[in-house]
Amino acid sequence: AGLKCTHRVVPTHIESQSFEVHMCGRGASTMSADRCRRVAGGGARLRRMDRLRPRYNLGPQGYVPVVTGGPVGKHDVGGPAGEKLQCSTDAGCVEREVHAMKWGLVPSFAKDPAEFDVFKGGASTFNARVEGLESSGLWRRLLDKRRCVVLFDGFYEWKTVGKSKVPMFIRNHDAFLGHAILPAASSGAPGMSQDSKSTGSQENKPVLPVETTDVSQATENLPGSDMQGPRHAPLMMAGLFDTWKPKKESGAAEVGGEGEDVLETATILTMESDGTPIFAIHDRTPVFLTPETAAMWLDSSRTYKEVISPVLRAAQAHANTLLIYEVAPLVSNIRNESCDCILPKKDYDARKFSTGLGKFFSKKAPAIPGSEAPETLAPPPKRPPEAEVGGAPVAKKVRAAAPSEQDSKASLSSEFRDLVIDLDH
Repeated sequence: AGLKCTHRVVPTHIESQSFEVHMCGRGASTMSADRCRRVAGGGARLRRMDRLRPRYNLGPQGYVPVVTGGPVGKHDVGGPAGEKLQCSTDAGCVEREVHAMKWGLVPSFAKDPAEFDVFKGGASTFNARVEGLESSGLWRRLLDKRRCVVLFDGFYEWKTVGKSKVPMFIRNHDAFLGHAILPAASSGAPGMSQDSKSTGSQENKPVLPVETTDVSQATENLPGSDMQGPRHAPLMMAGLFDTWKPKKESGAAEVGGEGEDVLETATILTMESDGTPIFAIHDRTPVFLTPETAAMWLDSSRTYKEVISPVLRAAQAHANTLLIYEVAPLVSNIRNESCDCILPKKDYDARKFSTGLGKFFSKKAPAIPGSEAPETLAPPPKRPPEAEVGGAPVAKKVRAAAPSEQDSKASLSSEFRDLVIDLDH
């Protein structure tokens, strides 16, 4: 069954001012694990995806789908149990993985993850400015080997209008065909046209329903297996990830394996929004990826300095193609998880009016000649309760002339006739 949209009525005040200061601090992510696998290229492995839940109002510290991986050597492909599998091509193989990571990066050297929990007064690491990545010790160590792609249905940003903050939702247009990351062999290929870079490869597009222009379309199950998610292509955003493992009590060594204490976290890169429609809302924008630049970004055989320039150029171009529309203020409260959060405000207002006061002001449809219902006879009026006493008729107020004695006797029932005759004698 598809996702059910249930509305919860809660106050709509803004709970955290931090979401108005930082770029991309709230989003929607409703894709199933299988849908994320298709976006990653179809053959990706899934890790810890049981933690992923459909979220229409997702904030930092929530779990987001993250794609990692890149080209590896011919004989260095990791198998499910960690064994090395042989690749069938001489050019090498691409092994990608989809993780459910916590949004808000915790560096591996952190003593306590709470130091990087923005809700507990820690450092804010759910976004990273691309301009300062190479100069920061926190980010610089991740640039070549810890790049990732963060998947969202879309994200929210608040536009300043006078003294008010108006929430806006930003996502891909329905017509955009970049549903899946391209194989690494296709990324950045010489001679690739600008059109193909902006629209993505048709051959690598997963099986999805026909695109729709209805921006109010909620998420639903798609044909095939568990392909839950939006009809439109997801946003692919450049990110960095890290893994934190708790130390033993002695502090001598880390806990190995992938137990519950191992924490995988990610951040989303942002850039200046100059020259894009997003600039009218905020001066920062996520670094958007296309199917081609996403594959390039995941390619760990290429350094950060090699890929960052083409990635940023494509990100700015893609930002000019996005769909932006106003949504209802209920999204300003992170506790609201209704799918109404992504509904255009005009549609949300119309729905609320039709179920509220609108019921009393809605015009009745005009009668169509010949469609009138046939007349029916009115049911006979019921006898009022006071018309009967003990089951016997009450004497009428206006009485006719008293009948003769003989007529009265004749009207008596046969069972009392003999008794009346005896009384006369």
